[in-house]
Amino acid sequence: FEYKLKETTRLEQQLAEEQATRLKAEQAAQSAQTKSNDEIGKLKKETAELREQPKNGWCAIL
Repeated sequence: FEYKLKETTRLEQQLAEEQATRLKAEQAAQSAQTKSNDEIGKLKKETAELREQPKNGWCAIL
């Protein structure tokens, strides 16, 4: 009985550690995704602005 109790305790601790590691990895992935989305939005805005410049009489050669 004592062995099973120790084994259960060990497995519960291992599970808690793995869950904490997984949560940390998920948070890092979410942060990276947010940063990526922000960069994509910035690049889309810059692209749209550059496309509008010729319409406003701006010459790309000069």
